[in-house]
Amino acid sequence: MLAAYLAPIAFVYYKYKHSDTATRSISAIITSTEPFVTFASASATPDPHDNAPHPPSLTVFQTRHFIALCMLIMAGFTVLYEYQRQRWSLAAIIVLLCGIFGVIFIPEQNPSHYIFAAAAFFAIVGFMCGHTFNHHHTTAHDIHDTLRLLLYAQFLFTVVTIIGVIQDAEIFVAEALFLLNFAVFYLYLHFHTFSSPPS
Repeated sequence: MLAAYLAPIAFVYYKYKHSDTATRSISAIITSTEPFVTFASASATPDPHDNAPHPPSLTVFQTRHFIALCMLIMAGFTVLYEYQRQRWSLAAIIVLLCGIFGVIFIPEQNPSHYIFAAAAFFAIVGFMCGHTFNHHHTTAHDIHDTLRLLLYAQFLFTVVTIIGVIQDAEIFVAEALFLLNFAVFYLYLHFHTFSSPPS
C-alpha cells in the first residue's frame, strides 16, 4: 500500500521540479494526457493502395493512467484494511477514492473536476475529524493531542487551498502539505491505534 502511495508522489514531485512551465496544482500533473510509456503496436493494418511510408501506430499509456493504476492498487489494500475498522471510516475512504479517480480523469477545465476534488478534500477532513474525536476517550492524552494538532493543521491547509482556488493562484504547495499531513495522520493512527485490537 505504501509503495503504491509513494510511487505517484515521487512522480508528481519529479514532474513539478522538472517542468518547463509553472505548475499551478497537483491536478495539472495527475490529469495530464501526455505519454508516460509508449508501446509499438503490431496490430495496424496497412492500406494496400497507399505506398507512402508510415511510422507504426502507437498505443500510449498516459500519465494519468499511471497515477490511476497506482491509486487502484492502493485503493484495494486500503479498502481491505479499513473494512476491519469502523464502517464510517470505510465510507470516508470510499468517498475519498471516488473523488481521487474523478479528479484524475476529469480535466481541470470541467466544473465537475472541482466537485470531485471537494469530495476528496472533505472526505479526508471528515476522516481525520472522526478519528480524532473517536479516540478522545480511548487513547492516551499525548496520542489524542497529536491527532488534534494534525487536524488543526489540516484545517489551515484546507482554508489556504480554498483561498488559492478562489483567487486563481498557485496551490501546489498547499495541496502537497494537505496530502502530506494526511499521510502523517494515517500512519500515526496505524502505529498508535490501528495496530491495537479494536475495542
